[in-house]
Amino acid sequence: MNKLPKIAIIGGGPTGLACALECERLGVIPHLFESGETVGWEWPSVILLLNILEVPMGGNIREYIKDIYKIDIQPISPCTELIMKSPNQQVKITGNLGYFYSRGKRKSSLENQLLNMLKNTPVFYNRPADYKELSQNYDYVVVATGNEKISKELGVWEDSGQVHIWSALTLGHFKTDSTTIYFNTEYAGEGYARLTPFDSFHAIVDLYNIGKDKFETDKLFDNFIKQGGLSHLELKYQMLLPPFSTGKVKKFQVDNVLLAGRTAGLTERLTGTGAIAALGSGIFAARAIIKNKNYETLVKPLQAHIENVSAFRKIFEKLDNDGFDKMVAITDTPGIKQLIYNTRLNFLDIVGTILKKVL
Repeated sequence: MNKLPKIAIIGGGPTGLACALECERLGVIPHLFESGETVGWEWPSVILLLNILEVPMGGNIREYIKDIYKIDIQPISPCTELIMKSPNQQVKITGNLGYFYSRGKRKSSLENQLLNMLKNTPVFYNRPADYKELSQNYDYVVVATGNEKISKELGVWEDSGQVHIWSALTLGHFKTDSTTIYFNTEYAGEGYARLTPFDSFHAIVDLYNIGKDKFETDKLFDNFIKQGGLSHLELKYQMLLPPFSTGKVKKFQVDNVLLAGRTAGLTERLTGTGAIAALGSGIFAARAIIKNKNYETLVKPLQAHIENVSAFRKIFEKLDNDGFDKMVAITDTPGIKQLIYNTRLNFLDIVGTILKKVL
């Protein structure tokens, strides 16, 4: 009879929790180490999982997660309206576009929903674990810390720069199924800003600042609120989040250490989305260890999709405000809108594959 592997998981985010859940399904109880006193980001957040960005051949993102990863995560709300604004253009896209999910410490957060699915896994809170020490005492260590520090120490990280994020929780009146994305180089540089609702009265307003100095972010956020027509909102509190590093890894496994989620660079560099790859890489890490599969082989398709979406970032880097106006206007063209949002064509992967070769 084969001996069951001893598995340590570092990080109680979606990646680490999904890994622990899959370990349990496969008959192994891992040990999960979380540096905080609970799971979830310290700051409240809402993420939007768009069908077009995440589902390989169109369809419904929630059903895709249930089908591929056997996890049903309850969203805050469906997204049926996406508004894009540039300095002189605005387009509204409607349909079954995706879902909003809570992140952080709220009971409804993605992290807490995953935590509640675990049955036997011990979670050691307030434990900033040392992967080198754990690798000596466990058969395998899955690193899901949500940052690139350990990947850099292992010499496998390829850096692509940083995103500076200024976030605010706001009070107002919001459509719970609608989100607005803002493009303007004056305050977002090569990035963007967004307004995403928690509920009818609370929303998160974020500025994803790319190409600007992080010390300017406070002032730039004020400019965004004014130019974006959001001065009527009451800002309950604001905070500068830790810089979000972008990049990828050359190897997903070094000896008995497996890198997963954002630690493995599995976050696309167009909008900063990585939740699906986070879940997938955590699950694949568990399957690789317990079922004696090749982790690199399992996770490579996730990286390929991430890189296909990220290829669009090079276009954004070349756009000025006139360019963003043209981009938004083109998105409102009936044929283009139908091609992207209302067919089951794998648009982003197809075009992204071409962009990687020509840009």
